Amino acid sequence: MVFSGKEGYGPDDNNIPAFRRGYQLGPDHSSPNVWAYGPQNTQDGPGRDKSITADDVAYYDALLPVQLEYSGEFGTELVLFLPFCNWLSMIGLLKNRRIHTYRGMRCFYDDLECLEVVEKEEQRVYVRPRDRPSWLPVKREHDFDDRGRPPQHLYPDLRSKFSRMQLIPDIRNVGRPLLVIHNKHNSEWRSGPVNFISLDSLDCIFRLLKPKFTIVYIRHGMAAKDVNFSEDAAIVFRFNDTALLERHPDVYSFDNLYLSHVANGGALDLNTFKNVIYSHCYHFISCQGGGGHHIALFSGSLLAILHRRGHEERWAYGDGFYSFMATPPPIRAICRTEEDLLRALSLFSDTSISDGRVLLDAADEELAKEFSPCLLVGPRRSSLAK
Repeated sequence: MVFSGKEGYGPDDNNIPAFRRGYQLGPDHSSPNVWAYGPQNTQDGPGRDKSITADDVAYYDALLPVQLEYSGEFGTELVLFLPFCNWLSMIGLLKNRRIHTYRGMRCFYDDLECLEVVEKEEQRVYVRPRDRPSWLPVKREHDFDDRGRPPQHLYPDLRSKFSRMQLIPDIRNVGRPLLVIHNKHNSEWRSGPVNFISLDSLDCIFRLLKPKFTIVYIRHGMAAKDVNFSEDAAIVFRFNDTALLERHPDVYSFDNLYLSHVANGGALDLNTFKNVIYSHCYHFISCQGGGGHHIALFSGSLLAILHRRGHEERWAYGDGFYSFMATPPPIRAICRTEEDLLRALSLFSDTSISDGRVLLDAADEELAKEFSPCLLVGPRRSSLAK
């Protein structure tokens, strides 16, 4: 059969999964066995040249202050500030400028050609788009100011950067690839927890997937606060996932892994340790928010997101920054309920990795289509799934 591209899965769609077998591609594709998705090289992806002119350089050199300071939430920093700094470094405008960010963020900027990276001793706060610096090319992360992707955003290849670092302790298993589950249980929109994976669903996920995967479970707030890491300003609510992990001793707690990492001579740097784990992982389950934004920077992944509420469904997941922060971008399965999330686990049941990206089993075509972010707009998914 020819995969026609209906329901937003045509050759130009940026969330087309790659299937291992059973499909013929359209006439413009060379291989009959793999359905490709997303930009296929860096010329079409994050590293593409936008023909920077001398006038562009002169404009930003005059516009920018000597100190580029970011204030705001973690996810927004990765989406709006980091790629701009990366671009400025590429065109040589950071050589005489300092980057001011939060504790624990140095590892994202340490390869840039700047005067200095300064980590400030402050609690993160939410900063409204209209209060963000005038020199940022984009102020609103959820719609990119209705401008689309700007040429002044150059996203770093975090998988390439951090995979070169040693993983201590090395928990990789040849027969069981890594799966990272990133959860949260904190205040959202001045209320209680909204986007979180419940204990019952976690228990089900662990039972179903731990025979196939080496699972690492992350929820910031489980352990004592790390003074070298600045978290978003949110109230963390009590959540008994520690007891759940005790019932699943073969599931790794990220906090315990980090303690082991430091005890065995690893750097006292939580974000570097997390990035190294992510760089060796291609399978992720997350909740809406900054944790998902971070994962989207790691190319070629399969990412299931539990999204009950948030602006990302309007643009970010589909044609927005989730589709261009990495090359190739992650396959996104957007789940509105926990029932959806548990059904989406079938996508993880028979995957493989080839040429730096996840390949799904051909039998999962319809399920991948059902949870595609392109179905978050227009008719409700429930009516399409019937």
